[in-house]
Amino acid sequence: MMRRVSLMSGSITRHDVVVRGKPTEVLCVGQSLQEAPENLVLFIPGNPGVASYYTSTMQSLYARLGGSHAVWTVSHAGHCLTLPSLWPGRQHVYNLEEQVEHKLAFLEDHIPRGTKITLVGHSIGCHIILRLLKHFQNNTDFTITRSFLLFPTIERMKASPNGVRLWPVLQYLRWFVALLVWAVGLLPGKLKDTILLWHLGEDVAPCCIGATRELLHARVVQNMLWMAYNELLQVVEPDLDTIERHKDKILLYYGASDGWCPQSYWEDMRARVEGVEALLCEEGYQHAFVLKHSRQMGEKLARWMKT
Repeated sequence: MMRRVSLMSGSITRHDVVVRGKPTEVLCVGQSLQEAPENLVLFIPGNPGVASYYTSTMQSLYARLGGSHAVWTVSHAGHCLTLPSLWPGRQHVYNLEEQVEHKLAFLEDHIPRGTKITLVGHSIGCHIILRLLKHFQNNTDFTITRSFLLFPTIERMKASPNGVRLWPVLQYLRWFVALLVWAVGLLPGKLKDTILLWHLGEDVAPCCIGATRELLHARVVQNMLWMAYNELLQVVEPDLDTIERHKDKILLYYGASDGWCPQSYWEDMRARVEGVEALLCEEGYQHAFVLKHSRQMGEKLARWMKT
């Protein structure tokens, strides 16, 4: 099923698809899922993996590239309210490894052979991209030209400041958070939007209100929390071998005050992988850049791609 929404710089299409049994939403600007783009930018989101958070960044990037690349974002499995017929009676929530397998399957099943792919990862999406690079490194069916890893949570997540703070919640209180979300979800729509605008701030990107509204669903938040729990347990050591092997095509972009990947992680990466292109944000963008700096990040990505 496909839904189309008009945007200033082209149109965006939303596709409800099943990726090997997993409910998925794919958001496209430019050539869409039924077409065969020669050049494609694919966003792998952070957590939560709601594709709509990246709408403004995708639109900005597409416009700055002059429409030369299709721009897609694939949601995480179960982080969307698409295809409700799949949900009744299904209690499964997807862990981190299943989300990696989901992205491998998406590339194999939904991206035409011969497409030149630029990968953009955000947060845990960067960990997934490193897994994609490792999996496809000897596969000639896909050409991954470059990978941009934004605010990369690829190491020591549990030991990070945010990891230390959130571990007790993820370990013991996931059920309570899901219950709170269920209760908020019962509020009238206009009241929910008012609360979200108050919480996120008036300068938040408009697409983020609708994206956050999707989180107010018990099944989505259960998937989000279970994935986060897995992240803190499993994302410990960075895959330095993959970074070294692909460092001429990788750019890592760290925040100057990021509670998930602090500046010391940036310094360590530069010391451990000689010659890697690891940059430190000088503009004050936050880890969740989609909230207030989505357009600027799209413009920055376009500049990097052009150089």
